[in-house]
Amino acid sequence: QGVRLSEPSPLDRLEFRMVILDVKRSEKKNEFLFETTVRVNIKDLIRELCDIHNLRLKVMRLAVTCKELAKHGPIRPEETRGISAEISNVTELDVNAYGAPTNPDEHGFRTGCPPPPEVADVLTRTAEEAEAAVSVHLVAQKRSLDRQACQTHLDNLRGAVMIAYPAFHKLPVYDPTRQELEDREELDGVSELQDVLEWTGTNLWWAGKELRPDQSLEQYIGRNEKTKIVAKLVPKTAGAPVREPRIDENTHKAMMAHYYKKQEEQKKLQEDEDDSYLDAQWADPRALKSQLIGGGRPIRMRPGA
Repeated sequence: QGVRLSEPSPLDRLEFRMVILDVKRSEKKNEFLFETTVRVNIKDLIRELCDIHNLRLKVMRLAVTCKELAKHGPIRPEETRGISAEISNVTELDVNAYGAPTNPDEHGFRTGCPPPPEVADVLTRTAEEAEAAVSVHLVAQKRSLDRQACQTHLDNLRGAVMIAYPAFHKLPVYDPTRQELEDREELDGVSELQDVLEWTGTNLWWAGKELRPDQSLEQYIGRNEKTKIVAKLVPKTAGAPVREPRIDENTHKAMMAHYYKKQEEQKKLQEDEDDSYLDAQWADPRALKSQLIGGGRPIRMRPGA
């Protein structure tokens, strides 16, 4: 079930990649940008996109396990996971069989014996760099992703693990970090970081259309290389994906904020029934007449006039 780097794709021989594909799955976090050309065959494109999608998920899974490995050491054997030291005192199970914990795991899933601090820092830093290199935030930054970038960070993570555990010495075979590096990871295909795709069982959709593997991309979007489209990778058993909303998320939030502000202003106007302003001088309806007759002074009658 491991995700392995496939043979070089025919896309590697194509030059002048200008078409930008915003590749999406059902999960928002599984989105990335990919550069290609209109001349690419859809079958080759699906294979390339599935490879990148799977490798990207592998990098993220490995980065998560490496950070936990640097913090709390290898994972415990299955029979002692989640057991506290107090419970182990009344059982035959030894939760500290790996060694005396220096940074105990509060959840009891790891041994609490991390590598030396300087090596742990290398593991953590490498994992954080790998996560940033394949993050969904690259879409907002308009940065594309390719197989070579994913494979480079996989190699970096492997090197960091080898520094901490040379030849997997003292790293159990059931540890998820070692399983990922040996391509023995168990994938349920459901959770966010395990939603891998088999390219032979995947379709590519754009604008409500399923792109046929025997055609090229230019038969759908034309010959203009300076194009950006939103495409979705969908298993063949899932049917057509949900269409994209007509407005993006940021615009929708701005519209909702505007309507909420107008609604609150209207409520305040309806609740404000204070008419004390009618006693003010500027609200006197006879003010103009008083100003015109006698300059605003009271009219007096002289005796004998």
